[in-house]
Amino acid sequence: MQVVLWVVIPRLLDRGSTTVVMTVFLIMFLFQYLPKIYHSVRLLRRMQSLSGYIFGTVWWGIALNMIAYFVASHAAGACWYLLGIQRAAKCMREQCRLTQGCWPRILSCKEPIYYGTTSMVTEKARLAWGENKLVRSMCIESPNNYDYGAYKWTVQLVTNDSRLEKILFPIFWGLMTLSTFGNLESTTEWLEVVFNIIVLTSGLLLVTMLIGNIKVFLHATTSKKQAMQLKMRNIEWWMRKRHLPPGFQQRVRNYERQRWAAMRGVDECEMIRNLPEGLRRDIKYHLCLDLVRQVPLFQHMDDLVLENICDRVKSLIFTKGET
Repeated sequence: MQVVLWVVIPRLLDRGSTTVVMTVFLIMFLFQYLPKIYHSVRLLRRMQSLSGYIFGTVWWGIALNMIAYFVASHAAGACWYLLGIQRAAKCMREQCRLTQGCWPRILSCKEPIYYGTTSMVTEKARLAWGENKLVRSMCIESPNNYDYGAYKWTVQLVTNDSRLEKILFPIFWGLMTLSTFGNLESTTEWLEVVFNIIVLTSGLLLVTMLIGNIKVFLHATTSKKQAMQLKMRNIEWWMRKRHLPPGFQQRVRNYERQRWAAMRGVDECEMIRNLPEGLRRDIKYHLCLDLVRQVPLFQHMDDLVLENICDRVKSLIFTKGET
């Protein structure tokens, strides 16, 4: 890549091939960008296959999908910006052919590699070209005088000196284009048509995947709560059918609410039961040893006896006043 940047591009600029330079920049960007994306996707898939998940919380999963969406918007915007600059260079090249005393070398910089030591431009042909108001109005001041197609908005960036705006605006364009389908105006040039097809297809896939993944993540956070609500509806129906007294109904509601507040729908006994025997015994010993020792009868017993007692203890939740 450094050879292309320091050798190939200066030679192209010496020849006045500004449109080819934009194509080379685009190819360089894709060659550097696509392998990084491929490596990142492979790394995330490997993490998911080894651990079953990438991040421990649902919100990190949503954030990862949003970051991927913004990265795709950045890539689409960067390609759009380069192709738009290429279209502006093509417009000026066409105007150069129609202007007397203009040749392609004038379209590029006087020094392809500039170190800040060269004096000001004094060449009359370059000065005349820079003061050509017809070319400026045709190519870089208004997008309505030339057929820019999908690159219409890049015209305002050609002469913009703000680097921040040149970075943010293509990202905004990429985000807008990937989120809304079919809003691109295109010319009949094959490269622009192919670019629009790729952007629109990628936007359709990315939005579908983003919505699907966020739906899965949100379902994972609300599934237990929905299951609890369904269980409470079933309990209410059962209590009405059995004509339980209001006092009993309230005690059942209090118990279910306290159980949900304590465990959030997690069945602790079922979770521990599925663990290996040694690990299960150690966990139960850790959880209930202090509670068992509070019973006067078990205070002076051997640890082995207490371990066997803990292995047979079943944890239950009681509301205040219940036995």
